[in-house]
Amino acid sequence: MVSPQTENGYTRLANEILEHVARQRFNGIQRSIIDTVWRYTYGFQRKSHYLATTFIAVAIEADLKGVKVEMQRLIDWKVIQVVKEGHGARPRKIAFNKNYDEWIVGENPPPKIKKVTGGESSTAVVESSPPVIGESSPPKKERKKVLKKEDIDMKIPEGKQAYADTVFLTPDQYEKLCTDFGTTKVNDTIEALDEWQTNKKPSQHKKDHNKTLRVWIKRDMAKAPLKNKQQKRDEENAILNQFYEEGAAREANGNSQLPGSDQDRLSLL
Repeated sequence: MVSPQTENGYTRLANEILEHVARQRFNGIQRSIIDTVWRYTYGFQRKSHYLATTFIAVAIEADLKGVKVEMQRLIDWKVIQVVKEGHGARPRKIAFNKNYDEWIVGENPPPKIKKVTGGESSTAVVESSPPVIGESSPPKKERKKVLKKEDIDMKIPEGKQAYADTVFLTPDQYEKLCTDFGTTKVNDTIEALDEWQTNKKPSQHKKDHNKTLRVWIKRDMAKAPLKNKQQKRDEENAILNQFYEEGAAREANGNSQLPGSDQDRLSLL
């Protein structure tokens, strides 16, 4: 018997949003997409995230083709926003638009019309209208890409926590990484690893996320060694210049005492 508890994670959502969404006539797939976007944005206390349509299709156990169609409708209706377009294997970054007064739910863009002239009448042919299939028309084979749940591994390993959709660490590992490299650098690298794994099969995922993060961070740090050395030189030069200024101040006063503020500054060195 399952027993969900808020202690195991919950999604903060304004009641006003829930009430307004409930009044819209979203179909089942559209509402499932919205719920999934909430789960992986607000559920991780963030406003937007890189979410592939493939990932969403697996999460809601729906056909990929149908999810693509309904996702585009939500974007056209301004319910879902594209924050950043995807590039290569990286999916686009999307967000839920909480400004519901901007939504245009149910409105479809006007169909493109081709005018056919000639003869006694003029006929308008709508491109989106279904084709007429006669007896001589060959049957159309529709290929559906069905994704299996196991194609994307979303299970959190025992003893670890999810620090992104596909990145799992123990609290001790995360704390040690932040101590060694700084919280900002660690969080940026976690996001980069999560983006890389989003469109990969489980067999291509990194097995040891802690080790992978350390390798990636050290690799990034090794890319710009001259910059780090230059920063050290600048700091050393600043300290030397400070000593020169203090020596000049002593000579100007005719003794070894520094003026008030400079004396305080020297005591901090």
